[in-house]
Amino acid sequence: MPRTRAFLVPWLPLALALFAPAGVEAAPALRQALPPPVVDPHSTEICMNSRLSYHGGWTSAGTEQMLADVVHAAACAPAAGDLPVVYAATAEGVYIYDASAHSLALHRAGDWRSDASAAFEVGIAAGSAIDAGAAMHLAQLETVALWTGTASQLASCPRATATTYANNNWNPTEPIDIVISFGIRSVPGRTATLVAVSSDGSLPNPATDGTVYLDTVLPQLAYDATFTTEELSAAEISQVLWGAYGCSNHTAVGKAGLVCSSAVANYYLSRRVYAVGPAQVDRFHNRRPPGTDAATRDHRIELVRAGDTRPDLRAAVPGLPGASRYLVLCVGSTGAWQELEVGFAAIGAVLQAATLGLGGSLHASLTSGEQAAIRAATGIPAGDIPLAVVALGHPDDGADVGIPVEEEGGPLLLVGDLATPGTPVPIRYTLPRDGEVRLTIHDVQGRAVWHGPGGPQGQGAHSTAWDGRNDAGALVPSGVYFCVLRLDRAEKTARVVVIR
Repeated sequence: MPRTRAFLVPWLPLALALFAPAGVEAAPALRQALPPPVVDPHSTEICMNSRLSYHGGWTSAGTEQMLADVVHAAACAPAAGDLPVVYAATAEGVYIYDASAHSLALHRAGDWRSDASAAFEVGIAAGSAIDAGAAMHLAQLETVALWTGTASQLASCPRATATTYANNNWNPTEPIDIVISFGIRSVPGRTATLVAVSSDGSLPNPATDGTVYLDTVLPQLAYDATFTTEELSAAEISQVLWGAYGCSNHTAVGKAGLVCSSAVANYYLSRRVYAVGPAQVDRFHNRRPPGTDAATRDHRIELVRAGDTRPDLRAAVPGLPGASRYLVLCVGSTGAWQELEVGFAAIGAVLQAATLGLGGSLHASLTSGEQAAIRAATGIPAGDIPLAVVALGHPDDGADVGIPVEEEGGPLLLVGDLATPGTPVPIRYTLPRDGEVRLTIHDVQGRAVWHGPGGPQGQGAHSTAWDGRNDAGALVPSGVYFCVLRLDRAEKTARVVVIR
């Protein structure tokens, strides 16, 4: 179900603190709201096709709007485990991003950027490198959405040195998995030129531009729990595979670049992404045969095993939902960078699926026994180590409206699915423990229109109602809205349709 965010408007004091002119001292604010994220009119696909990383060569002349959009994008990543903590380091201090209020809270005053020439740096502490990779990938894609030309644009690069520096100097509450440096420099600009052309026709060529904006999809990203039995089309499968690990328009150290980053262009997942469907298991190739030359580009699949192995795959991974297709993301050896890259590919697949109106979910933290069972079920070679499975399909909308879904450590939420004049929508929820509660109604743009009873609440059942009015007392327009219940860092969402 969509994950939405609340945005606050008064941001000028923070802008003066974070981006004060040279020679002007400004004390960092303890907590300030950021400007609302901008919806840039650029599709998910063109941002993926144009994404690239830089290792520097920039200046620190960033804007607060850039910072606001980047941290918001990072926090839109759903998580297989706990929600990531997003840090932002500027010349004035290290801040922690509060996604529910779209604001920054001062964590440590002073300039603790690892690169003084960067505009700002963003760190992700997720407790899982895969979840951190998902958040990082969205932040990097957002820089492409922000481009307005080729000169003086926001660029980025994930850095091991910056990550080590942050863990030693930012005083994080938990280890930071990755830090990205952002700065202003020249960029090639967005391009829809297709380079991922199938050499054998086994996959339709993917689209490199579309009509759905990246910034429209981001606030609604979530991992779906249920899917219909409807199969995906060949075009949908092709597009999702490309969004996960397909070739894009840039080159890096003589190698053909992909839609996601890779540490020193190692491309750990090449020849190790598998698609499991109703008729067969396929290996996805982004390089021309035999698939080992990273200077080449391709977009094809190769048969691994015939037959429907999905029931055996579901038996191998507890909690894996029934779905039309699965992507099994593997590596040849384990390590932090490999896990980050699995996160890039996983969120890329889910993001592309959401852009197409499909659903997806990530299942990671696989045990060695589960990894062996996955290989046995699918025919994946013994040398490939499954680190994650992504379920893909058409979301079962009827199953996720007004039906409570239990989440470990999280609340239960039951919301009426229809609001009509004079009929308040009942909202009932159960808290598994005492905690800080935030209850809000959001529109499809992610804007909070109503704030319900919040603050410290006790374990057990609670109930309230929404009368279809915003915080100012005015009736909201007809349309789709989302009720978001947050208990500490656990979150649950339900959809409400308003009819006038």
